[in-house]
Amino acid sequence: MNTIERTPPEVIRTLIDKEGRIAVAFSGGADSLALLVGVCEVRDPEDIVALYVNHRLRPEEELEAELVLNRKNAERLGVVFEVLDLGPGSVEDLAKERKKGVEEAARTLRYQVLLRACKMHGCSTLLTGHNADDQLETLLRRLFTAGSLSSLQGIRSRLEQDGITILRPVLNCPHKDLEAYLVEGGWAWSEDSTNKAETYQRNLLRRRMTGDLLSIFEGAYTALEVQTGRFADLAVFLESSVEKAFEGVDVRGDEASFSLSWFQLLPSTVQELLLFRLAGADSSSAFIANVHRALKADKHATMESGSHRIEVHRGVVTWKRNEEPWSYAIEAIGDEIVLPGNLVFRRETENRDSTLLRIDGTVLENPVLRLSRDGDEFAGEGGTANVAKILSSQGLPPALRVPVLVDRSGIVAIFARVYGGRDRLAKRFKAPLARRLTNIYSVSRRIDDEIYE
Repeated sequence: MNTIERTPPEVIRTLIDKEGRIAVAFSGGADSLALLVGVCEVRDPEDIVALYVNHRLRPEEELEAELVLNRKNAERLGVVFEVLDLGPGSVEDLAKERKKGVEEAARTLRYQVLLRACKMHGCSTLLTGHNADDQLETLLRRLFTAGSLSSLQGIRSRLEQDGITILRPVLNCPHKDLEAYLVEGGWAWSEDSTNKAETYQRNLLRRRMTGDLLSIFEGAYTALEVQTGRFADLAVFLESSVEKAFEGVDVRGDEASFSLSWFQLLPSTVQELLLFRLAGADSSSAFIANVHRALKADKHATMESGSHRIEVHRGVVTWKRNEEPWSYAIEAIGDEIVLPGNLVFRRETENRDSTLLRIDGTVLENPVLRLSRDGDEFAGEGGTANVAKILSSQGLPPALRVPVLVDRSGIVAIFARVYGGRDRLAKRFKAPLARRLTNIYSVSRRIDDEIYE
C-alpha cells in the first residue's frame, strides 16, 4: 500500500522507536495536530511532549485563541504542552542581521528552541508535521532557484542534529488527507493567518501554482515520493564522489587551494558540489554558479562574496574565508551568542547531553570567547600541549581556528566538537564531585536552511 494512502498512526508506527520520550513540534494547525493525534495512538501520551513555538509574528488576539485551542487539544490527548516564546522582535532582528527573509529567520530560531527543549525534556526524537504539499513547494522552489542537485531530494524525512533525531512521519501524506483524518476524529485545529499572506514565497506557490499542477497530474503525490527518493539515493552517490574528490583539495585553516586543471577534469556535477562544500551554508546558488562558470573559463580571476574570496592565478585556485578575528566577553553579552561562521555559543544551567562541558561559572575570571590563535597552549589531563597539536590528534587541520573559552588563567575550554572533533576542558576546571557544576557550555552550528524547512 502506498504511504500517502495510510493514516498517520500507520505511518508513524513504522518510523518511531517503541521506547523513549518524543517531542512533537506542535503549531496547532491541521498537519501538526494530525501528527500529534497519530503518535498518541501509537505511544503512551505520558511519553510525548507537544512544543509550541510563539514567533511573535501575528496579532495577540489570534495567538491567544490559538493557545486556548492548543491547550485544550493537548489536555484531551493527555500530553505535556509547553510554549516556547521567541520574544518580541527576535525574528525581525535576526532577519535584518542575516540580511535574509522573515521566513528563514523564524525557521532558524524555531529549530534552535525546539532542539534545546528536546534536551531539557530528555527527548531523543523530534517529530515535525511536514506533509506532501510542503515537499512539493520545497522542490519547486529549489528547482527554480537553481539549488544543488543534491537539494532536489527535498525535505529529508530523517536527520540527526545535536544528538536529536528529527523525523517527518507524514511527509508523504497530502494536507487534505490529514484534515480528513482529524474531521473523522472530531478534532478542531487552528488556522495561521500568515498562510494567506502573499508576501511569503511558499504561499504564492501554494495559491498560484501547486493547485493547478495537482489538478493536471493526478498521480503527482506518488511521483513526488518516487522522485525525491531517487534524488536522495543520487545524493548519497554524489556525496561519496565529492568526498573522494575533496582529497585533491589542500585545506589549511581558513584557506583551501587546488589545481585548476585537476578541477576541470572532474564531472561537472561533482565540480559544483565541491564548490558548494567549500562555500558552506552562507552562500547563494547564484554565487556558486558564477564561480563555476569562471573556473570553466580557465582565466585569471578574483571573485568575492560575503566572507569568501576566490583567486585563480597560474593554474591554482585559492579559496579564502575573510574571517576576521573575534572575541566576546561572556558576562557582558549573556547566555547565547550568535558567532561568525554560522555558529552559536550557549551557556545553560540544564541540559541532559552528558558530553557537553560543565563548568562552575563562579570560578571563571573575566571569561572571553574567541578564536584560537597560533601558539595557544592548553593544559589538559595529559599535560600541556599546543592547541594545533590537539586538533591534529583529533583528525582536524592543525591550522583550523576553533572557538576557545579563556579567562585570566589561560584557555579554559576548546570547542572542536562542532567541526567533528571533541570539546576539551582544562584539567584545573574539572570540578570535584562535591562541587556544584553551575553552567553548561557549548558551541554548535546554527540551522542549515537547506535541511530544515
